[in-house]
Amino acid sequence: MAASFDELDVAIVDAVRSAPRASWQKLGGVLGVDPVTVSRRWARLESEGVAWVTAYPSGRLTPACALVEVDCSHGRSADVALALAEDPQAATVKVTSGARDVMLLAQAPTLDALSAYLLDLVGRVPGIARVRSHVVTGSTLEASRWREGALSPEQRRRLGARPGPRSDAADALTDADTRILRALHLDGRMSFERLAEHAGVSPVTARRRLSRMLEAGLVTIRCDVSRHLSGRSVSAVFFGSLDVHDLGGAEERIRALPGVRASTFVAGPFNVIVDAWLRSPAEVHDLEWRMGRELPELRVQDRSVVLRMTKLLGRVLDEEGRCVRTVPLVPDGDAQR
Repeated sequence: MAASFDELDVAIVDAVRSAPRASWQKLGGVLGVDPVTVSRRWARLESEGVAWVTAYPSGRLTPACALVEVDCSHGRSADVALALAEDPQAATVKVTSGARDVMLLAQAPTLDALSAYLLDLVGRVPGIARVRSHVVTGSTLEASRWREGALSPEQRRRLGARPGPRSDAADALTDADTRILRALHLDGRMSFERLAEHAGVSPVTARRRLSRMLEAGLVTIRCDVSRHLSGRSVSAVFFGSLDVHDLGGAEERIRALPGVRASTFVAGPFNVIVDAWLRSPAEVHDLEWRMGRELPELRVQDRSVVLRMTKLLGRVLDEEGRCVRTVPLVPDGDAQR
């Protein structure tokens, strides 16, 4: 029997999205709820795999990425998706409708490493017939900015906007930094005491090094949820093209479209791929109509509905979209380069 969640649960998640590592006291103060209640509610959401916080490299440490369309042998889509979910390089894996059976966000430290992974897929994973990859050249909207709209403008203000990266910041990650990032990928709200144990440093040093990475834009921390908690249970992907001269001007209008969770510029037969979270299948065409009105220069050439989200940024999901385990994006011994 599915667990029930209420408006306070949604508000807590939206507050954590806005300030992923804020104390329960601060979150409770903004929400007008006892901090113990906020902590207890979050513990339940996390233990049931309904909400979680994760971290990943960003900024100039962003790995080489590609959005990949996979065609499968008849009846093998689910098996292929599960096999791909075991790969650290396959950050996100979706079974989809339409002209591709599976989509994945593939990533690796370098373009050469990404190429080696992609070129090996057809021969290594049984059931894969063809692969078409679109190398990511930029992101117009990152999923870490997604909000359900459960907080008032004043509540968002009190939680504070995340500062932009400092242009003067920072050198490469140290081994201790990488261990901190690896631990935060597993639990983005991990205490500084536990982070210190993972990194082999003092809690004060762990706090200082994480602050440095966040200020430099080398690490992004975000909160994700299953469709049990979000009212937007339908995920859709739109594939479109813009004239290269229109790319820059389209960014703000793409961000403003309702339901758009992420948008990416890629090199391939399409140059814009948009991910949306919607409330019903009918909204797929509603959003496409809205795109045509707000961005007449964008030519939507194809679209797919996600039939099953198998993996989301390193988190393997069950058939109901709950997180059941993690395949680390930053495996042991893999230093950022």
